[in-house]
Amino acid sequence: MKKIVSLFLAVFIVLAVSGQNRYLVYLADKGLNQSLNIEDVLSPRAIKNHKKNNVVFNELDFPINASYIEQLKAIGQVEKTSKWLNAVIIVTNKTANQLVQLSFVKEVEYLATGISTKSDKFKDELELSTSKTLSYDSTEKQNVLIGVDCIHDKGFMGQNVLLAVLDAGFQGMDTISLFDTIYAQNRIIDTYDFIDNDTTVYEKHNHGTMVTSVIAANGPGIIGSAPYVDLCLYITEDVTREVHEEEFDLVRGLERADSVGADLVNISLSYLQFDTLQGDYVYAQMDGETTICAKGIQAATSKGLLVVCSAGNSGPDYIRTPCDADSILCIGATDTNNVKANFSSVGPSSDQRVKPDVSAVGKRAFVVDNDGTIRTANGTSFSSPLTCGMVACLIQSHPTLTMMEVVNSVRQSAHQYSSPDSLLGYGIPNACIADSILQTLEITTDIDENVIVSDVVLYPNPSNGYVTISSAKGIKLIEVFSLEGRLVKALNTNSNSVLLNLSDLSNGTYIVKVNNTENQRLVKY
Repeated sequence: MKKIVSLFLAVFIVLAVSGQNRYLVYLADKGLNQSLNIEDVLSPRAIKNHKKNNVVFNELDFPINASYIEQLKAIGQVEKTSKWLNAVIIVTNKTANQLVQLSFVKEVEYLATGISTKSDKFKDELELSTSKTLSYDSTEKQNVLIGVDCIHDKGFMGQNVLLAVLDAGFQGMDTISLFDTIYAQNRIIDTYDFIDNDTTVYEKHNHGTMVTSVIAANGPGIIGSAPYVDLCLYITEDVTREVHEEEFDLVRGLERADSVGADLVNISLSYLQFDTLQGDYVYAQMDGETTICAKGIQAATSKGLLVVCSAGNSGPDYIRTPCDADSILCIGATDTNNVKANFSSVGPSSDQRVKPDVSAVGKRAFVVDNDGTIRTANGTSFSSPLTCGMVACLIQSHPTLTMMEVVNSVRQSAHQYSSPDSLLGYGIPNACIADSILQTLEITTDIDENVIVSDVVLYPNPSNGYVTISSAKGIKLIEVFSLEGRLVKALNTNSNSVLLNLSDLSNGTYIVKVNNTENQRLVKY
């Protein structure tokens, strides 16, 4: 196995020769003979989520091998660990070349402390206007445009859904009256600061407070998109600098969210350029699998955790990570006329997947500041939680359906699903349309045992672009045949829900065969 030392700049080699140095160390494996039960590492709620999403308990769930940690402690201070990345952050006087010689070390990345060049890292994401005193009706529009009022009218406001917010701090949130019902009803389930490694989160920055208000504020003048949701509040963003270690902490936040049983996560953070000596990303790396946080999100979605994140505010330039990750909802920003906000980052991903996935109001969105004032703010930081709250309501209304079924329903509900673009993605989603789509996926049992109900669901049918094919029994193979019996498309997979692109097929009628047994007629127009 080839071992790697990642040093972004040649000067790092000189810096790493003497003194105490900080490294991100990826380990080769998790060692042998780890015996662990799922109950040892996951809460009962998390286990239930994993089962719903047909997740296999595997090596990702195992902690880092204890003997490796002890050997690293002998040569330095192990400060942080990530089981999903199988990596640690260590401070040591050893060089990177010395560390990579250890038999269990796969790769070493030097973590420069960096020199911050940003007076306010959220400057481009947040522009506060004059304070407003508003009635509920005047704050409705951002919710109405994505159908949140409709799903609320059905009685779904996020009850009993656990949503984790990964952000920079939640200043004042525990003292603001618009959040009172959350605390009165004990709906803060977990808190943690991954920067300082403690449970204090009502400090550092107001960004997380404003983000959370779009989801969960509930009082005169503002109602969030999921006002009765349960919350985990996690600080993973260091407002004093922009470094790769923040991505590592984001992954740690995702791990904790999964372990406590969170259903979904909002990430109103993005990364591309870093402080001095860090090493920037480039667009070619926005492929969903290269950056530290994209790797973490790959693990998170494989565990059934639904991730909603902001596209970034670099428009008209490209999206930033972790928006590039696959199987998530990356959210662009519009104004209240459904026109793309000029600051909203554009797609596609570097491997040409549709990004953003959908878009919602992020220009002049209503938020609550850390002094309790309702203001308007600009940024995909706010279109993301608005959508995330909507998704929480959908999860509540369809608690047995999988993460990907919910993700695909949101995409399919959007107004330009059949012709997505690089500006708004699939377009503006609608909660009640997504709710209707999900209703068609729910497996019902007929009381008459003589009636056979097909397990395979195709939607929409007819279709002019994409079709979702779902099966509770799992999908291994999809084959599409012309009426003459000619195979025109085939896909090997391992999922319960697949989004199939029909754009390369001519208009007409086709036969879809799933797992060599289920045959259904599909019309492409």
